[in-house]
Order: sequence, then C-alpha cells, then structure tokens
Amino acid sequence: MNFTILKQIMVMRKMTLYAVVFLCAVAISSQLFMSLYQNPKMEKLQAEWMRLRELEGRGAILRDRVSLYGNGISDLARFRARVYPKSQFARYIGEFYDLGAKNGLEIDTITYKPTLNKDEKLLSYALTMSVSGKYGQLKKYIYDLGSNGNIQVINSISMLANNSEIVQLQLQMTSYFTMEVR
Repeated sequence: MNFTILKQIMVMRKMTLYAVVFLCAVAISSQLFMSLYQNPKMEKLQAEWMRLRELEGRGAILRDRVSLYGNGISDLARFRARVYPKSQFARYIGEFYDLGAKNGLEIDTITYKPTLNKDEKLLSYALTMSVSGKYGQLKKYIYDLGSNGNIQVINSISMLANNSEIVQLQLQMTSYFTMEVR
C-alpha cells in the first residue's frame, strides 16, 4: 500500500520530482568536484605557500650574500639620509609647531632629554609633548607626525578629556639625530 501511494504522488507531481532529482544531481556533482579536484589542489597550493613563507622567513629566496650585503648597505644609507643632523634640532621642534598650527592645535609644552649613543654615533632625544585641541584634530596631528621627515618613535600616547570638546594629548617619543654636520 505504501508503494502505491508513492507511485501516485510521483505521477501527480512530476515537476516536483524532476526538481528534487535535479537538485540532488547538482549537490552530488558539486561534492564530487570539491572532493576530487578542488580540495587536493587547495592542499597542494597551501603546502607550496607555507614552504615559500618558510624560505622567505629564513631569507633564502635565491639571494646570494653579495646581493644581501648590497641591500643592507642601501637600507643603511636610506636610514642615515632620513636622520637629521644635530644642528637641525631647532628646525625639528619647529616642525611640531607647524604641524600643530596646520591642524588648528595648541602646543602647550615640549620637553626633551638628550642621550648619546657612541657606538652608532647617534644622539637620541626623549621628547614629551603636551598638545590640546579637538579629538579629530589630535588624530590628524598624530598621523602627520608619522610622515614627518626625521626618524622618530612614539613611545606612549595619553589623552585627557575635560567636560568641553577640548582634549589634552600627552605624547612621549624618541627622535634620533646624527652627531656630524652635513
């Protein structure tokens, strides 16, 4: 009796049956495609990618010692070119005020403490800067500091908001200068 009911449903609903059969065929063919073609190819590509990452991490991508040495020398030359000489410290501080004026900020204080690194012939200045203005302007100011010409590291940032829109920014950073005059 169950088989006759099933046969009658199949006769009455031919289009539905064709749709179910078609969807099953699509699902089976998609599964076969993924398991026989796509997954093995994906595993092979992932293994190759991991192998290349490992080689790159060790610096072994077809580079000989001469080219590595040349790249290191050119990187050091670019670094040295970006570091201001000690005589440009006043100009460097002036750039902070110019950036502040450009962003509509008021620089309250700048303090600094020099430290000499004799091995590298570099003079590092630990700078502490207090700037006040609106939050959006302070964000733009911090972004502009990143495009400043000299080599510098922002060590810490702290903000203090009053009841008004004015925010107090405290920046601690380190900047480097060469000892020789260019």
